[in-house]
Amino acid sequence: MAKGDNAGWTHGSVVPDWAPPNVDLKSDVPHSARVYDYILGGKENFPADRAAAAEFTRSMPNLPTSMRANRNFMVRMARVLAAEHGIRQFLDIGTGLPTAPNLHEVAPESRILYVDNEPIVSA
Repeated sequence: MAKGDNAGWTHGSVVPDWAPPNVDLKSDVPHSARVYDYILGGKENFPADRAAAAEFTRSMPNLPTSMRANRNFMVRMARVLAAEHGIRQFLDIGTGLPTAPNLHEVAPESRILYVDNEPIVSA
């Protein structure tokens, strides 16, 4: 491909030509992605996830603060890398459930590849 030729790239959303298998959400069993979502204030969780989050935070009271700090670090670093260093491609490995702000919202001019191996995340 010639320099500057974007013929091999897809712009915007990429829709796979396969469908994920039907996923049993098992709403009665806590799941790490939904517990994380709940602790960060998300809405994609069930009572079992909220109960597990309560247990975790009882034994680790600083857990919510640490999780928010982790998320805030991603936001700050993505902004710096995009704005000050011209980075326009990001790979988010272990993306989990969507949590605001998402990486594509932090660096809207960039291309983002979200990757996770959890069926519940891709469902």
